Amino acid sequence: MISLVNLILLFLFGSLISYILTKVNKVIGAIFNFLLTGYALFVVWNVEVGTTEKLFSIFEGLESVLKVTFLGKFFALISLIVISFVAFFVLEWIKKKNLNAAAFNLFYMLMIAGVLGVFFSNDLLTLYVFWEIAVLGSFLIVPMGKEDSKKAAIIYVVISGIGSYLYLFATFSLYFRYGVLDFKGVSQHLLNEPSNIYKWFVVLFIASAGIAKSGLFPLHTWLRITHGNAPDAFSAVLSGQLVKMGSYVLAISLAVFPTTQLFNAFYMGVPLINYILIWLGNISIIIGTFMAIRQNDMKQLIAFSSIANGGYILVGLGVMNSTGFAGGLFHVFNHAIAAAMIFLSFAAVVYRTGTTKIDEMGGLIWRMPWTFVIYLVGIISLAGIPPTSGFISKWMIFNALLTKGMFLTLTITFIGSIGSFLYVFRPLAGVFLGQLKKKHYEIEEVSIIMLIPMLLLVFLTLIIGIYPKPLLDMISSVEQELGIKAIEYSGTIIKTSLGQWNTLTVFNMFVVGFIIAVILYLIFPNGKKVKLTDQYTGGEYLYNYDLYHYATGFYKFLERLYDKHPSFEKLYEMLANFFRSMGGIVVSLVYKPGPSGYVFWFSIVILILFWVRW
Repeated sequence: MISLVNLILLFLFGSLISYILTKVNKVIGAIFNFLLTGYALFVVWNVEVGTTEKLFSIFEGLESVLKVTFLGKFFALISLIVISFVAFFVLEWIKKKNLNAAAFNLFYMLMIAGVLGVFFSNDLLTLYVFWEIAVLGSFLIVPMGKEDSKKAAIIYVVISGIGSYLYLFATFSLYFRYGVLDFKGVSQHLLNEPSNIYKWFVVLFIASAGIAKSGLFPLHTWLRITHGNAPDAFSAVLSGQLVKMGSYVLAISLAVFPTTQLFNAFYMGVPLINYILIWLGNISIIIGTFMAIRQNDMKQLIAFSSIANGGYILVGLGVMNSTGFAGGLFHVFNHAIAAAMIFLSFAAVVYRTGTTKIDEMGGLIWRMPWTFVIYLVGIISLAGIPPTSGFISKWMIFNALLTKGMFLTLTITFIGSIGSFLYVFRPLAGVFLGQLKKKHYEIEEVSIIMLIPMLLLVFLTLIIGIYPKPLLDMISSVEQELGIKAIEYSGTIIKTSLGQWNTLTVFNMFVVGFIIAVILYLIFPNGKKVKLTDQYTGGEYLYNYDLYHYATGFYKFLERLYDKHPSFEKLYEMLANFFRSMGGIVVSLVYKPGPSGYVFWFSIVILILFWVRW
């Protein structure tokens, strides 16, 4: 089987092949991408944990090494599932989209090479190099979307850069202090480090890269504009995969560098630094939930949802007991699958309607029934409702918070779950239910090529919701690898200190309920089918159909909650304008057109040389 190094090289060189093939034919290039991503999924699934491969020497005595760990393999498999399914979807999607398909496929392959390198890096510097490759690939795809996509790409790369530079600063600091950068070596040195301030600095600066990439408060503002304006199919990768790179780095900063052993200051049963990060997760849940509720753009709505769900992941990882950490990792899987499912269903809707605005649609259930079912299952999982896998992770996180006595955080996470019902219902009612717009009378369901990957995602969330053992096996191995007590489970039963959850029993209850509903429907078949307009008008003649579909200002009664809400986007925009004006001043001072400018700078250089000599 191909080595990891060669697999990454295959994607790097394959990106050029993909570019050439796509120039010849869009579909041929897309098929090449799909086959390569599918092959990568096969390789990573079969690679043995512990496999180590040398890349190159960085400095004297410092080597760049790839190593397969349970944690890295867990994240890599989830990422490749999303990436390969999106590549399948793109086979049909790319035919109609007015974008540079060759460049899209090239950068997609480049991004995957970076993603694989991130999850299998054995040291901080190698991780950083591949991190930037993944960011570069995704950054170059984002501008291929809507009108504001170029601005979105700049915001994305700037905020990502903030986290990256803080991470890199901590990395070089560790090398100059200890002379090592591999995870095990750094962890051992940090355990022996006498300075608590330095340990705080390292953990927070490394975690900042994860916070930025996950779109967590206070570096959350890029998600709305980037997800909302990126190419529709690629938004599924942004939310379902790329933000999970941030979750991976957060897991490293909290567990690979074990904060429970590094720090003596504890609060509420966790290290104080963990508690601070948990509160960043809490704030992210609040912001993501309440801002999602008011969105009229369906992609931006789920982008805010990604902020909230990133908060759940951070809360679970931060609790650091067996149930909480397992819940956090389980939620990584859940959100990746659910977000990919929802964004692909939106991409299908946009593919047919050409819009992402909720109030410009309605009644699409009659034209796109399969897409409706896929979206419905996706939001059920996202909201954490059984029998989908989305319920299990939230149930574990709630149990972990109860065990730790973190009742305020528990309340916030519960409010976030309730709020998720509100925001996922808005596209359900506004896009799929209600009256069909006249302009959409002739649209049809998307092709089977686009439906297959979405239906496979539906299958995944349902099968793991019913039989979670395969995923729990991987999570248990990760916890044991990191020195965390493994979650207790047996078949379809998950056990915690507060009780247990039998997924099969719950599924059987749903089946019984469904059978009862069918029987009642058959016993009382006297219902009369009527048109939607009959219900609205009571038989009166209808002059304007569009007036009777309620989608504009869907949660108008909640708007007063936002009147005095502080806007971090406006704050960052003010900072951007400040630096822009300062840059203008510097440019006006440095660049003086005409001969006088050259004379001025020649004089400055002479004075500096004279001063240095003396």
